[in-house]
Amino acid sequence: MKKFFLLLMMLVAFLSCRENIVEFEDEITTGTIYLSSLPGGADIYFENNKTGKTTPDSLTSVLPGSYTIKLRLSGYADESVIVNIHSGEKRFITVNFRNNY
Repeated sequence: MKKFFLLLMMLVAFLSCRENIVEFEDEITTGTIYLSSLPGGADIYFENNKTGKTTPDSLTSVLPGSYTIKLRLSGYADESVIVNIHSGEKRFITVNFRNNY
């Protein structure tokens, strides 16, 4: 009986010391912009900075906000779009170029 009582006390002590475990999911704080163009191969500019990417491609880890994206392709007029992005959002943008004549 003594062993049972001792075992019961140890179990109660162990369970009462256990901390409540709270799990948090990682909050998504950025968005992604997927860009394509017709025809493809356009240089992608993000806020007037050349990204070194060409369409089709994506801009990842974009903080929430409003941004200007410009696509530039030789022989065509530059095309600009304003994109509003929210946390966790995925935006798909397709630009149709017009001939530059």
